[in-house]
Amino acid sequence: MRSRLAAVGMVALGALMPLLFWVSGGLLALITLRRGLAAGGIVLAGATALLVPIYAVLLGTPLAVLQPLALVWLPVMGMAQILRATVSLAVTVQLGALIAVAAVATFYGVYGDPALFWTQILEVLSDRLLAGPPGAEWDRAVEQLAPRLTGLWVSNVLAVAVLCLLLGRWWQAMLYNPGGFRSEFHGLRFAIWFAAGGGAAVVAGAITGPGLLADLGVVLGAVFILQAVAVAHAVVARRGWHTGWLVGFYLVLPLLLRPVVLLGLADTFMDFRARLAPGT
Repeated sequence: MRSRLAAVGMVALGALMPLLFWVSGGLLALITLRRGLAAGGIVLAGATALLVPIYAVLLGTPLAVLQPLALVWLPVMGMAQILRATVSLAVTVQLGALIAVAAVATFYGVYGDPALFWTQILEVLSDRLLAGPPGAEWDRAVEQLAPRLTGLWVSNVLAVAVLCLLLGRWWQAMLYNPGGFRSEFHGLRFAIWFAAGGGAAVVAGAITGPGLLADLGVVLGAVFILQAVAVAHAVVARRGWHTGWLVGFYLVLPLLLRPVVLLGLADTFMDFRARLAPGT
């Protein structure tokens, strides 16, 4: 925050190290939240210019910079600017989810049957990664995975953008508003109309099977995992429970994704925080 050059260097470094990509996204979110889209854009342009020759030498193509640019930086900065303008984490995530829904619909409009597109991508990967020709198990895995990859891919991009945004928001609170992020995140609750649409998409996708509705259900359902996590944090904090409860929640989360989605959806209508965690 003190040096634009240092910010450019840290964003570029985060992109070069796979385990630190979230740091670069969080830094861009912080800069955009605090100083605006123009300041974030200058840092983004500087980091991109720095990475182009590095990628050209290391990977043989400067176009590799498009991956962090399109999949991390631009989505994060867009959501950070929305949060800066609306000062509402719920509204920001809802708008991000609606953009993701539009991206899924556009993908179907462009490719018709995205499963064929993903099948071709997976075949190319198998040629590069497998020593010999793929076997029957690989073919079955591709057949099962390809029809679902559109929703999984878009929801992954949205999840990375949201997590980087939360990281930047947390840093902003630590620097300029201690305790602000905690209360903001604990109070995260999406609108009833959004929950109704998300719930309908989840149910429709479960009934129809792989396809457009299922992909929309995956994207919108993933958003309500965030609300369920906010509920868990708020209840533990207000009840004064040991943080071990949160550790246990995160450990079982990957195994109980669907129930957690339903918990987040139900909270919009039931407001579990008011029922289970009265007071502040």
